[in-house]
Amino acid sequence: MKRIITFVFIFIVGSSIMNSQEIDGKSTSVQHPILKDKFLFRAGLFSPFNNMTFRADGVIDTDLSEELAFDKRFGLDGVQSSFTFNFTWRFSRNYSVSADYFSVSTSKTVTFGDDIHWNGKDFDISAGIRGGYAFSLYKIFFGRVISKGEKHELGGGIGFHVVKVKGFIEGYASINNGTASFERSKVDAALPLPNIGFWYFWAPTEKWAFTARADWFGISISNISGNLWNLNPGVSYQAFEHFGVSVEYKYLNLEAEVDKESWKGNVGMVFYGPSFTVTANL
Repeated sequence: MKRIITFVFIFIVGSSIMNSQEIDGKSTSVQHPILKDKFLFRAGLFSPFNNMTFRADGVIDTDLSEELAFDKRFGLDGVQSSFTFNFTWRFSRNYSVSADYFSVSTSKTVTFGDDIHWNGKDFDISAGIRGGYAFSLYKIFFGRVISKGEKHELGGGIGFHVVKVKGFIEGYASINNGTASFERSKVDAALPLPNIGFWYFWAPTEKWAFTARADWFGISISNISGNLWNLNPGVSYQAFEHFGVSVEYKYLNLEAEVDKESWKGNVGMVFYGPSFTVTANL
């Protein structure tokens, strides 16, 4: 993660130096749509690798650690393709509002070499156990331009995330050494979390634009605490007047502690990989 942060920082500073002689104000030349158009849409495919751990007051065999690494134990650590969407409305010269959505879910049936005791249930390894997870992120963000020129834009703002996470295990299980029956044990939570963020766009031509976005939040309220890093460097190409394509590298790191009736435990999630999207502008 440190290398990604360093890359984003060098990209922003380097591009700012290249544009340091530009005069802020209304552009008199043709610009890339990302710098001037009122409505921007982005939709496509995010193909992340992932690391995933859940804890739900359970243990694996006699291991004192209460965390269950879903990605490793169920073989879910490969690429998981998902849908991603972004909408931005620039309602004035310096102010905008945007919305983001991303979700991924997967599951797999495996046979373990040891017993699993999770969330109060003992799962029978000989019958095979199915495990999986689901993750959804919804974000709304209010931004203000800090610096703007003919070829660049730097801005920042505040936003609000709702992160939904779920992990489950199902199979034949017993409770307190009782008779085994088919059981489905799951943990899930919706985490409302605010964030601060910054973006930088550099468009040397009307066709090409280089972008960098960063979001962070950390909070501890009531029965929820957590933090998130979301970093997105990328490049966009305007193929037609109102349509283009973009490629980004997304990095999302979430850690949260939950103390609710439905779930007492924690979750750690890391998603990283390329995103390919189609863009539209009006």
